[in-house]
Amino acid sequence: MDIDLNEYLKIQAQEIERHKWIESEKAGRDLGMDAAIDWIMRYADRFSDQYNQQATDS
Repeated sequence: MDIDLNEYLKIQAQEIERHKWIESEKAGRDLGMDAAIDWIMRYADRFSDQYNQQATDS
């Protein structure tokens, strides 16, 4: 398994920012770090698993 850590962190940061934007739009205010923590608690493990699977498949 050959994972590019910089690419992984870049994609993860993009996903967190997307989640922050979506959740902030729903709330009608900037949720900031609370939305980032929400993403980590809800999606980080799944994101990591999927990223690792894609890295091993390619």
